[in-house]
Amino acid sequence: MFKQKRQWWWVIGTCIALSGVALVRLLAPEYPPGALRLAIKIGGYTLVIIGLFSLPLAMRKDDE
Repeated sequence: MFKQKRQWWWVIGTCIALSGVALVRLLAPEYPPGALRLAIKIGGYTLVIIGLFSLPLAMRKDDE
């Protein structure tokens, strides 16, 4: 079960980061320059950072 928890952290972190990339690269260019486009980019980059910071949770060593 311990390995299974680690695998889920990898899957979750990767999905969060890729959804952020999709927002920035696919959705944001469709909108005209302005506040909405900037907000989408900020949200996308935030998701990428959160996803990348969740990946070390998969690599941590638990003393159980």
